[in-house]
Amino acid sequence: MKNEVLVFIAIIFCGCGSRGLSPLKEIPLNLPKIEVLVNKENFRGYILLRKIDSPGIIFMVNSLGEVVWYQKADTALNRVFKPYAKSYVALNSKSDLIEISYEGDTINHLKFGMGGYDKLLHHDLIKDGDDYVALTHEILPINLTTFGGLDQDTIKHDGIIKLSADGKKIWSWNLSDHLDPLNNPNILKDRIDWGHANAIELDIDGNYLISFRKFNEIWKIDRETGSVLWKYSSISIEDENNRFYGQHSINLAPSGDYLLFDNGDRKYRKTSRALAFKVNNNSFLNTLIIELPDSLFSWKMGSVYQFREGRYLFSSSMRKKIVITDDLGNILWMAQSSEEFYRAYHIDESMMH
Repeated sequence: MKNEVLVFIAIIFCGCGSRGLSPLKEIPLNLPKIEVLVNKENFRGYILLRKIDSPGIIFMVNSLGEVVWYQKADTALNRVFKPYAKSYVALNSKSDLIEISYEGDTINHLKFGMGGYDKLLHHDLIKDGDDYVALTHEILPINLTTFGGLDQDTIKHDGIIKLSADGKKIWSWNLSDHLDPLNNPNILKDRIDWGHANAIELDIDGNYLISFRKFNEIWKIDRETGSVLWKYSSISIEDENNRFYGQHSINLAPSGDYLLFDNGDRKYRKTSRALAFKVNNNSFLNTLIIELPDSLFSWKMGSVYQFREGRYLFSSSMRKKIVITDDLGNILWMAQSSEEFYRAYHIDESMMH
């Protein structure tokens, strides 16, 4: 399928040489500036970033901060995107789900309201085989007079939808089916964004991991029954050093442990971190903590991914910094950007050949 004009109006794909993609000679004037501040280790591969304001651009830089690839949209973009071996998936808007190859071909384009695609998506979108799994906005009609609200009030919360490649709804899940909002004494204040799910990931066994930022919790959901297999709640942790706050980007580290970006908190701990943990019979053990300097504190947004042994790529979104550390927290590479990036992904050179 050829690329659609409404999705991308300019595509650059630079040929691969023996050392990978070469820097582009011509790039858009409105591309964010990337200035490398620390370069103690020239990492192999590229960093994939997404500029969301109009005109939106998704692009890659090398270890020198040089742009080697980009695709440019004709509108603003939704910040949701995730790379795979030959393509990336993204929300082009809250109503357009797209999968596009790095060469610029549109592999899939699903529109809200067609087939079983009946929920607006937000924050995260992943592939599950040939299917797509995403976070959804759900609206729950409810009586909140007990809390000082209306008898015909609503709560905005989160769900999950699984769509086939042709847009049929395969499976869905709803937070309010598994947690009673009326047990929350602050539900009147929280009703506009109860839970605030911000990440979903496919676990090694095929079930789903979901991050609830406002709960400070990671849940594991059975992909067939929807039952909650476990919850890792920061609230129940007594040791402050092992707690996490407002986390983002739950994912699987190469070791098989779970890895998240622990944002920290402006009241309790103004430090952002990488935190890895493992689970054994509903017992949780933190296995790695990498503290970023307080100058990289990002109280919202942000991500961390391990891209090879002992190397971690961070997006310190609120500080407009992209950072690579070792597992001791030593900063090996750092760049200053001219705008905030919700996430930063490492792209292996082999993906672009």
